[in-house]
Parts: sequence; C-alpha cells; structure tokens
Amino acid sequence: MSENNDIPVVIAGANGRMGHQAVQAVLQQVDMQLVSAFGKARGVGEDIGELAGDGPCGVLLEDNPESAIAKAAGGVLVDFSLGPAVKDHVLTALRHDVACVVGATAIPVADEQEIAQAATKKGVLIAPNFALGAVLMMKFATQAARYFRWAEIIEYHHERKLDAPSGTARRTADLMRQGREDGFRTPVDSEESVKGVRGGSLGGLRIHSVRLPGKLAHQEVILAAPGEVLTIKHDASHRESYMPGMLLAIREVRKLTGLVIGLENILE
Repeated sequence: MSENNDIPVVIAGANGRMGHQAVQAVLQQVDMQLVSAFGKARGVGEDIGELAGDGPCGVLLEDNPESAIAKAAGGVLVDFSLGPAVKDHVLTALRHDVACVVGATAIPVADEQEIAQAATKKGVLIAPNFALGAVLMMKFATQAARYFRWAEIIEYHHERKLDAPSGTARRTADLMRQGREDGFRTPVDSEESVKGVRGGSLGGLRIHSVRLPGKLAHQEVILAAPGEVLTIKHDASHRESYMPGMLLAIREVRKLTGLVIGLENILE
C-alpha cells in the first residue's frame, strides 16, 4: 500500500512496448506510486525503471502475478498483457481489492462475461484505445453513421500486431452499428479473384486491416452517400499518445463499479 494517499499502481505486461511507456508515465505522476510490475519475458528480477529506459525506481520486474497484484491492494492494475491472460489477472486483482484498467485487446468474449460477473464491487475499465483523439474519432463516426448508410473502416498497424481487426476497429464498428438500427448497405455480391480482397464484414461494415513496418496505429472511417464522401481519420505516431487517457483511467476507475468498456464513458 502506498503512502500519502497516492494511488498504488501495478502494471501487467510491464516489459512490453506499451508496458515500458506506462511505467515511465506512472513514475512521473505526483499522485501515483508504482508498487510492482510483472511480465514473462526477459528482465525478471531487474529494475523496471531501468528496463523502461528511465533511471532505477526500486521496483523489480516479477513473474508472479498474484504476488505483484497483492502489493497494490486498494489501488489499480494496469494491464497491457495479451488478451487471453487478462481474465486471470483481473480476477486476481478483484480478490485483492484492486480496480483494473485494461489496455489489452483480443480478450475472448467468454472472458469478458466472466469479468463482468465478478466485478460487483470494483471497477474494471477495458479501453480498446487510450488515445483521446481515437476516442473522439469513434464518437464522431457514431454520430455520422446516423446519416450515411454506406461505410467502411481501414485500420493500419505495425507488422508485429497479432490481432486483426484491431480492438479499436471492432469497437468503432460496434458503436456505428448501434447508431444505425436499420443497418448499412453493402455492395452486391461479386466474385473475388483474390479471396478476402474486400476485407471482413462486421454487421455489414467492411473492415480492412493493414500491417506494415513504419506504421504504429492509424484508422480511417469512410462514410458515403450519393455525391459525397466523409472521411474521419486518426493517426497515432507514438505510444506517448495513449498515456493521458491511461492516466485519466487510473484516476477515475476506482469510482466505478462493474465492467465498463470504452474510455468515452469516463470523459466529461
């Protein structure tokens, strides 16, 4: 437990790229205390501050989630691990009176349902994207979907991203579909000379996933009507762009109860 009413924070996946960024951001806050960090790759037993590119902070990288999470009792777990591992981390956190901010994607639906059933006293916020601009992009696309019956989504990420489509693209499509109860129009079925060339369909919305080096995280929502096209685009060129949203989530999640999906739910 931290002193001086600082928020105790434990970071899962702390030795990944997003984990390193999260470590640096939390260490810079005057109202937060990084009490533990865990992961499964190289670096276990080393100072996480040094691993993240800063100076030593006195917190060693662990590989035991139970032990690491227990040190943050009353605080917040920030999870940037892989989707299939999230459920166990969150359920452990809830047992230790720790609220959860989850940035991992590709969480199985059944795991989300189990998390929702367990989160009866603490808040669990799952954010497909922490970038404030990306959250606004999804909000604007949802509003625009009321007026355009044709739409497609193109998302671009670096070549190391494993899941496709991205969590942001799926979330955008879900929100847009909620904003248009009569559905979206789709082109007539045509023969694809290259299988999958038209992307994947989610409720009539086509999603195209591009994976290339030199990209980080980018998305275009293209809406169309006869004679006009509206494009809503967001570009993230550095993982630093996710940190203001993550820090906001850490500060707000302890006020929540139950499972909440989407950073937009805590924005004023």
